[in-house]
Amino acid sequence: METVEVHPLSFSSESWPFADPINTLAYASGQVLNGSPILLVFHDHDGEWQFLTGEDREECKIICLGCAFERDAALAGLAAMPIGWMAYRASIDKSWQCEPYEDSDGVED
Repeated sequence: METVEVHPLSFSSESWPFADPINTLAYASGQVLNGSPILLVFHDHDGEWQFLTGEDREECKIICLGCAFERDAALAGLAAMPIGWMAYRASIDKSWQCEPYEDSDGVED
């Protein structure tokens, strides 16, 4: 698992819910980075995380897992989501729904 440069975040390390380190490399769409809500999350088959709005039409940017959590603390509910699974919700006030998904090679975990 790759990591990115460490930088200050506003939450305490004691509140970190993920097994992956805070500075684990992750991806977010430009829409998420511009303030749109995270409504779709992939824990990719290679172990990487993607944070999307569900209507993303542009390439993702590299962020750290901690930056995603800082944007939306409700991601704590996905901390134990297995590799090869995705989560989605209709809006930020709705619960996450999780399910396995097939990767681009047609493999399902």
